[in-house]
Amino acid sequence: MDFIKRKPIIISILIFLSIVIGFSAVYFNNKIKATNELPVQTVKRGEINQVNIGKYISSNHEYWNNALCWGRSKNFSFIVFEKNYNEYIKELDQIIDATENPHLKSDFTHVEKLLKKAEETKDIGSLIDVHRIFHDLDVTVNGYETSDFFGITEYGGDRNG
Repeated sequence: MDFIKRKPIIISILIFLSIVIGFSAVYFNNKIKATNELPVQTVKRGEINQVNIGKYISSNHEYWNNALCWGRSKNFSFIVFEKNYNEYIKELDQIIDATENPHLKSDFTHVEKLLKKAEETKDIGSLIDVHRIFHDLDVTVNGYETSDFFGITEYGGDRNG
């Protein structure tokens, strides 16, 4: 009998918690989208070395994973993408200039072409290819552990660097 008297209170608490959790999810999801800008790292030209290039690859792979994978490509915002696009391209140009390996340089140049195509045409497929390049480079340059390998890079296209 005591449970029957408390049932409306328990239901009210559950409804209240559902509303709070729902609003929290929407709020934090919007916050994440708003701050999901391209990862400009302000790498200094004279300080670019193999270790920094590896970190650059890793952080970009992580960014594109979070921006596009697991169904997120459907909600990708080109408005956010364009916010610091120019700085991102300038940094990529510095990485390209400092990269000595011709195959790795070619992969970075390919990334730049894909980014420019995506910026001009709003083509999400080009950005998915950017992710795949950074993914494969993270595997071959940094030893990123995964069973997935797209084989679309010149550098380490066969996983041997």
